[in-house]
Amino acid sequence: MKKSFKVLLSVVLAMVMLLSAVPVFAAEEGVWIEVASMNHARTEHQTEVLDSKIYAIGGRGDEILSSVEVFDPQTNVWTEVSSMRMGRQYHQTEVLDGKIYAIGGRDDITGNRLSSVEVYDPQTNIWTELANMNQTREIFQTIVLNGKIYSIGGNDNAGNRLSSVEVYDPQTNIWTELANMNQTRKNHQTQVIDGKIYAIGGSSSSVEVYDPQTNIWTELANMNQTRQSYLQTEVINGKIYAIGGRDDAELFLSNVEVYDPQTNIWIELANMNQVRGIHQTEVINGEIYAIGGRDDAGVRFSSVEVYDSQINTWTEVASMNQTINGHQTEVVNGSIYSVGGSDGVTRLPIVEVYIPISTPIPNVPLNLTATAGDSQVTLLWDEVEVAEYYILKRSTTPGGPYEVIDNEIYGSSLVDSRVENGTTYYYVLSAVNSEGESENSNEASATPKASVVVNNNRAILVIVLENGQEKEYDLTMTDVESFVNWYQGSLSVVYAIEKTGNVGPFLNRTDFIIHDNILTFEVNEYEVTQ
Repeated sequence: MKKSFKVLLSVVLAMVMLLSAVPVFAAEEGVWIEVASMNHARTEHQTEVLDSKIYAIGGRGDEILSSVEVFDPQTNVWTEVSSMRMGRQYHQTEVLDGKIYAIGGRDDITGNRLSSVEVYDPQTNIWTELANMNQTREIFQTIVLNGKIYSIGGNDNAGNRLSSVEVYDPQTNIWTELANMNQTRKNHQTQVIDGKIYAIGGSSSSVEVYDPQTNIWTELANMNQTRQSYLQTEVINGKIYAIGGRDDAELFLSNVEVYDPQTNIWIELANMNQVRGIHQTEVINGEIYAIGGRDDAGVRFSSVEVYDSQINTWTEVASMNQTINGHQTEVVNGSIYSVGGSDGVTRLPIVEVYIPISTPIPNVPLNLTATAGDSQVTLLWDEVEVAEYYILKRSTTPGGPYEVIDNEIYGSSLVDSRVENGTTYYYVLSAVNSEGESENSNEASATPKASVVVNNNRAILVIVLENGQEKEYDLTMTDVESFVNWYQGSLSVVYAIEKTGNVGPFLNRTDFIIHDNILTFEVNEYEVTQ
């Protein structure tokens, strides 16, 4: 009996462990679902993702928090881990080499701005103090680049806006001051493109870029819209998108614009459907999600919208269950998590998750046709509904192997002019979207060739014989060319010319011209008018 009881107990424990590894919230695409709340309400906090788990770090609840907790989406459980050595709000966090760095902010004792830094090791569950920054900072930005942490702008202990920049090397535990920005900035944004750091807004419409190789900040083209605070930025395909925020009149914005580093130009895009500040943004599958926020009247939103850069359109999607601003968002395994924030009255521990509606891989393109021309082939096919673009492949052998000749085609037609007349080309086509690439279409082939030019003109052919006699014939240019070809190289002694005029009572009249009797001839071409 004892042995049977132990076996039963083992089975029960195994089932409990198995069930605990399955999310207890229903995964449903296209809606926001509330999941387990944090143990502490938080705003002005930070979140980081490490090993597919979300860490919520510091912030403010009833007081400035030092507490840290971690969420496992697989178990839908928040677990408290070691607290920071000091409470922090308006701080920054970064993940580097599998550890979480907590940097600056405002403390929980005096309310002063901080220069202190500490690092958390999930393997040991220990926070360790590191070297202080050279400058106290809150409401600033940090960036990880080439294994180092850059700390940029913010407020100092006196509340002055900063232009100073410094960099931390984990190998030496030293902060080194760098060249100042050209502008003082707080509540700004930073992004990295091609190994350079861009500082955006946070004082005006100004933008500048830092090159670590030269330690120089260079001013760039201003944004079209002043964004002094609360903007969000995202990078897609090497371009920076600036989204919402608050202007110098302290009005929240729906305005959106994009910067191309290749041209140094900002271009205004479609506005969001809602003005937004103190909101969040995330990018999934090349689309930007704008999540929550507030307006000028202090109204908090639950609304969410998504931007499609291919068609320059913002589309509203399902709203969150909670109106919110001052929250944090993270993407884990293709889902967006909103963590904490405030409804305008109460700081909240609430957490929600959104699973975007998945787009299927495109179907195979149908009815690919190839039509030959002079040094070109025209290709047509039926559009595929969910395709973002198409890839065209070509071979000179039936069935391939195929070479990609155009890897980003929009529309349902293309003219291939990189061909040679007389060669047969074989084509297939595939459709692509963010989810993947379809199989190849049917094979279509064509052999380009030179166009035949038809000359509809006529000519008076005048032949002078050796006896001085002249003969005139009104002929087509084709007949004239035939006569000339005979005269220049034919082995036939006699050439027959059918006379179409003055036939009289005869069925036809034919002149037979003897090659050796021709002294000379001339061709007088004239245009035939309709």
